[in-house]
Amino acid sequence: MPIHHSVFKNPFEVKTQNVAWIDDMPHSITYDDLFFQEDAIAEIKNIFIEPNKLEKRFTDDSKITIGDLGFGFGLNFFVTAKIWMQHKDNSCIESLEYIAIEEALPSKEQILRVIKNFPALGDICTYFLSLYDPMHNDMTRIHLPHLNMRLTLIENKAELALENLLGFKNNKIDAWYLDGFDPKKNASMWSSSIAQLIGSLSSESATFGTFTSAGFVKRNLRKFGFNVSKVKGFGAKRHKLIGRKYPNLKTRESIARNKQKIAVIGSGIAGSSAAYAAANYGAKVDVYEFGEGIATGTSSNPVAAMYPRFSSNNSPYAHLIAQSYFFADKLYSQFPVAYTRSGVLFSHSNKHQKEWIDSMMGLERGDIFEHFNQDQMEDNFGLKSEGLKVYQGGYLIPRLICNKLLDHSNIKIFQNHCFHDWDIKNSKITLKFSNQSSANEYDALIIASGPGLLNLIPDLKISKGQLIGLQGSQGINLNLPLNSEGYVLPAVDGVTWVGSTYERDFIDMQPSLDSGNALLSRTKNNFEITLNSNTEMLMEARLRLGTKDRLPIAGKLAPSNNIYVLGALGSRGFSLAPLLGEFLASQIHNSPNPISTGIALTIDPQRFIS
Repeated sequence: MPIHHSVFKNPFEVKTQNVAWIDDMPHSITYDDLFFQEDAIAEIKNIFIEPNKLEKRFTDDSKITIGDLGFGFGLNFFVTAKIWMQHKDNSCIESLEYIAIEEALPSKEQILRVIKNFPALGDICTYFLSLYDPMHNDMTRIHLPHLNMRLTLIENKAELALENLLGFKNNKIDAWYLDGFDPKKNASMWSSSIAQLIGSLSSESATFGTFTSAGFVKRNLRKFGFNVSKVKGFGAKRHKLIGRKYPNLKTRESIARNKQKIAVIGSGIAGSSAAYAAANYGAKVDVYEFGEGIATGTSSNPVAAMYPRFSSNNSPYAHLIAQSYFFADKLYSQFPVAYTRSGVLFSHSNKHQKEWIDSMMGLERGDIFEHFNQDQMEDNFGLKSEGLKVYQGGYLIPRLICNKLLDHSNIKIFQNHCFHDWDIKNSKITLKFSNQSSANEYDALIIASGPGLLNLIPDLKISKGQLIGLQGSQGINLNLPLNSEGYVLPAVDGVTWVGSTYERDFIDMQPSLDSGNALLSRTKNNFEITLNSNTEMLMEARLRLGTKDRLPIAGKLAPSNNIYVLGALGSRGFSLAPLLGEFLASQIHNSPNPISTGIALTIDPQRFIS
């Protein structure tokens, strides 16, 4: 399995800034060094903004990705954002990309304490903090639409974070902020390995600025492809280093087109998420749906919930589940009509479930989890077991969520289009439909049609999932989704929905009364509750698509074209789809990935194609 490099034991381990406050300015206890001087704004302009010629590039270039090797308390980011705001209206850059790495992220309170010393940055900082709420380590994608910026914040050791960016052209950096503590006190930050990674991750026109003038730093950067100059330093410091990548005359990297045209097949949660992400990157998106209406397939359940199956290990899957869950929760929270952010409740019906609950409590993350003993569970919910509440997450109306995601000025929807195949000529993609004609040409195609992927990817697993709707009041007091072996959702429009079966051998998609009764019996036994099934039982059945390794599929169908697939999300579709849609849009737009290379390779569709 591909490796996701991390300094942490699991996605939820926390590292904090170990600082002393001297005259209300932070001093690193770990490295015995100041983070910055009192004239930090002028210093940042001198050390990073000017050597990278960013003010000119904001006006002249069509794309810039900044790489910051020391997020600290965010000052580099805030100063950059303030200067960008002065130029963005006259810029061809649709959204400024900023990748920042920091092994120990600051708290909101620490950032506010620092910013009190720099009131000119107060407005930008306040806006940033309204969106800053890191729930896990490693990569967090933060959209800042009021600033026209995307921040990819990576909590990891610098060398490991850079390794996690390798292998994708869209992760290339155009302007480096080589920030960090004094090389004498933090030698690992300035190692030959770091310099090699910087060289590998640099675009052909990359530049850098740094405060240090250490000889070994200069030699390392020269060794790995940079023309380095030692020039006058800032303030009392005699010298600093600046430089740019030596031009590679053999290759020229393509520059992303801001107004690409993209086709998406499918309007369920996978297709809607991919279309929404691509549209937010400025692409013109056409969505093709085979049915009459939005989300007519697997995503047409009356109600659904996000169920985080977090893991307390350091695998790519564990990081993917954590990152995707909180990303989806933040996205859906923009649509309160379609999404109720109630939290999610777990009870244990077996030894395995109890062990999982115990492992989550062992993470000691009181900001995410709350434990209920048996008395508390019975008093609050009418349940007879211990329980665990995840504060984030909730339940949603699938079709309404998909409609909200597709309600974008850059998205057009075409119904009653049965996708069949495609042609590629001169890098342009033309679609073929069995019941419609199409003359449109596209720069990229995303196939997110659920079971339609069976024709493209071998060895996919398909199952039938049935749920039942019970009318009237039930023997439990639920205002949030309940999960164990199966689930019970809060009543919506007087109906409590219970799910779900996993039927691998089935004849058709008609709901079965026998399956409904079996599901009813299982739910009563698992949760030790009395369900009111005296009225007519409502029944729904949907297809569920998965893979033999139980991991989703997201990425290019083949290295040589711009055909992407997204699917096989199993029962985690509503938590996985938004981040994976963002991942595909990032690749198409030539912007940094929101997930590590290890995770990307783990879910690569080409793992099933010989």
